[in-house]
Amino acid sequence: MRKPVVAYVFDHAARTPDKWAVLTPSDRITYAQLAAEVRGYSAFLRASGVKKGDVVVVRAAQTIEYAVIYLAIHLSGGVVTSLEHTISDEAMLQIARQVSAGVILYDHAPRPNEYPALYIPRADVRLRAAQYAAQAEAPAFPGLADSADILFTTGTTGASKGVELSHNALTATAENLIFGCGYRPDTMIIVPGPLNHANAIRKLFTTFVNGSTIYLLNGMTNLKAFFAALETPEGTVACCLPPAAIRTIFALTHDRIARYRIDFIESATSPLPETDKQRLCELLPDTRLYNNYGSSEAASVCIYDYNHTPGKAGCVGRPMPNARILIVDDDHRVIDSSPDRMGLIACQGDVNMKGYVNDPAQTAEVLQNGVVYTSDVGFIDSEGYVYVSGRKGDVINVGGLKVAPTEVESAVLGFEGVADCICIPVKDPISGQALQLLVVMEDGRTLDEKALRAYLSRTLEIHKVPRFYRQVDHVERTYNGKLNRKAYLPST
Repeated sequence: MRKPVVAYVFDHAARTPDKWAVLTPSDRITYAQLAAEVRGYSAFLRASGVKKGDVVVVRAAQTIEYAVIYLAIHLSGGVVTSLEHTISDEAMLQIARQVSAGVILYDHAPRPNEYPALYIPRADVRLRAAQYAAQAEAPAFPGLADSADILFTTGTTGASKGVELSHNALTATAENLIFGCGYRPDTMIIVPGPLNHANAIRKLFTTFVNGSTIYLLNGMTNLKAFFAALETPEGTVACCLPPAAIRTIFALTHDRIARYRIDFIESATSPLPETDKQRLCELLPDTRLYNNYGSSEAASVCIYDYNHTPGKAGCVGRPMPNARILIVDDDHRVIDSSPDRMGLIACQGDVNMKGYVNDPAQTAEVLQNGVVYTSDVGFIDSEGYVYVSGRKGDVINVGGLKVAPTEVESAVLGFEGVADCICIPVKDPISGQALQLLVVMEDGRTLDEKALRAYLSRTLEIHKVPRFYRQVDHVERTYNGKLNRKAYLPST
């Protein structure tokens, strides 16, 4: 029987009390300890005035303390709104207004006059948990239909929006990931991504539903810590690595990852270039390598092991048990799709959001009759595999021919010496738009435009080969590694 995530933590605390639940480079906690601290901190929150249904705004962190806070808010009946740990006070208060937050967990002196809410200091989390342990009552878990989280989209395709998710959606997402990635009871998954982002926080609650172990890292700037985590003898090692993290590993450590035995690597947030997929397959022939496709609004709907089912460029896998994929036209009518007749991807299932917080108009555009309609363009083949060619808004019209910039970028990353790139449209008096390529080269290298153009002419159809090239120091990305295409839109 499906339960809220926090209920599974207490189940595992009873069945496997001494099993490690959360590890960090400097700390660790068992399931029994985690359940006890969640009960104690939940008692502290309730004593401080947190009530069922309260929206609680808090800065996320890659720590055991944050895992305790997250679960304790759920146990208290609250709704977690996780924000980036570096977010300014002004931006934090702006989001509090947007989601009608009743509670703010603050890190330093608040400014209550700017927004009326219950302000609670988040210092000494584990000490507070111990102090209030004696007051903790038997846990009363929230209902599956109750709201659990508000996750903010990265805003790469528009204004950032608060996605409201039920406890049922969280557990359904965990079930998809456990099934699709083949989690084991002893899986220890290494997660460097920020816990305010959908992909990383899903690994936290998937771990708790599964009863396995999560190893939290604070980003990929310290690769020594990442490789030390790979050597941790606490279970079967797996990794959640966004494409930008994989490119960092390749760029700074070359083939070192091949020395380690890794059960699976799961990538999400943005498409992994085909050249990077091929390199990972060569380095880790026995590792399951997964592309996890979904969104903040519809989580982990397809998963694809490209190491053991090769030859499917652009494939994101088959739908998971708690999701059904539809291909629709611009009017949301279901179509029979094919490579020659693509449509927009839509999703049905328990993983879907409840809606955008306090934004019924935006919700109505995306969520209709329980179906989430995306801007992703794709098709389903005869074997039931789903393919994504790009986003509708990103497609560049070159003289009437449509080009997905992701296809161009994936090809460019296969050229020797290229560290990063982005393909953007520029105005052209003849074709309306032309392709421009911004390229970041590895240290000490200079872009050979003629050689790159020749390489792409052998790799891509001629209308997909960029006309203009420019070497740059970096390309703009969001905090979680996605290409920030909005940064290159012409100013109006």
